[in-house]
Amino acid sequence: MQFSTTSLFGLAPLFGPDGVPNFAAVFLLAAPFLYVAFLWGSRRLVGDIFQNDSSAQSPKRLVPWSVGAAFYVFVCGAILFPLFAVNAISFLPKSWFPDFANVQTVAPPAESASDDDATKIDAEQLPSTAETGEKRNLATQHPLARLLIRSRSTPWAFETLLLCFFVAVVAAPFAEEFLFRVLLQGTFENYALQAVLPPPGTPRRPFADASSNGESESLGDAATSDVPRVAVPDVPSATEFRWIDPTTPMERRAFYLRSAFAILVPAFVFGLIHAGAPETPEEARDPETLNRLFRTMLAAGLSNVAALAFGFLVLRRSAGATTGDVGLGPEFTYKAGRCFASLRRFAFDFYRGVAVFAFIAPLIFGANAALRFLFPNAIVDPFPIFLFALAEGVVYWRLRRYATVVGMHVALNATSFALLCVSL
Repeated sequence: MQFSTTSLFGLAPLFGPDGVPNFAAVFLLAAPFLYVAFLWGSRRLVGDIFQNDSSAQSPKRLVPWSVGAAFYVFVCGAILFPLFAVNAISFLPKSWFPDFANVQTVAPPAESASDDDATKIDAEQLPSTAETGEKRNLATQHPLARLLIRSRSTPWAFETLLLCFFVAVVAAPFAEEFLFRVLLQGTFENYALQAVLPPPGTPRRPFADASSNGESESLGDAATSDVPRVAVPDVPSATEFRWIDPTTPMERRAFYLRSAFAILVPAFVFGLIHAGAPETPEEARDPETLNRLFRTMLAAGLSNVAALAFGFLVLRRSAGATTGDVGLGPEFTYKAGRCFASLRRFAFDFYRGVAVFAFIAPLIFGANAALRFLFPNAIVDPFPIFLFALAEGVVYWRLRRYATVVGMHVALNATSFALLCVSL
């Protein structure tokens, strides 16, 4: 569908009478320059993540919830809630949902439909043996992509688009980052912090003359050579670890190794849950497949919302977790008069995550494209997603900011969703 450019601020003379396609061409030509300009403008914002004396750094503290509580919340959010949602939706009347089985496509009128048109319509319903006009192998696509592609010519195309957008761009990033970064990685980071923090109730040992260059260099840690500029106390806190706190080389080595474990495990599990088998020809030809995909997508959205609300409630009520423990920052508050400042900081951290994604996007999409080219008949999503989850883990390990990793995830899903919609 084309829209007249007269609705675009009256710039029709600039883009010509053909409307939006010319405008899109101008945007595509300018996109690389806009992308480079965004990277250049955000370089300091992203660079602050890896500077120990940056104001972006948050002190690392032991999370108050136990391993058992984390396992309980994760199992409920990642396994039980999706199963309950799917079963609950299956009991609802079928009349409440679109019936794609009876209206697969909106075919042209019988008197004007040629044999070639009928052949094309039937071909779109076939599995990997009959790809779309974009030569896409539907059998190896994500279920959300299959749903969008096959429903685009049905009466419920717009409703399906809204549902997929909500699930992919809103619900999934917020819920999954809570489960995998805040909950799992936060729990594993307790193990890493035990290398640099004393047992609960005992003070940290003092570092005599820790603020001098000589002592820092004698510890053999080049990363603390600039300590005098940030006024490190002689006795670091016994309950939290800051990147500027001096530690022995052995403690730092153990801390980094354990932190690597805390980042790798959630990233591996996160990539693993995106693995699956390609769609079979029987599933592709089954008229009920599209109905099942729609209901599964709706169940996924509901379970994500439930997992997020349930997880925050359990950690807050049973474990006494603070806003700093769950990555919202110690300054986050719901109180009137200060709520706006908290939301503004959340938006700033979210924007930082979008900027980080802009830097790693070529790697993620490049790896995905290369794997699809090498393995066209396989689902290759787990490996690029694993790389992305590693980047998220490092960012959360450095900042412990929930909004930042959510911003990264939303940017990834929104970009993928936009590319998919453009290709339809």
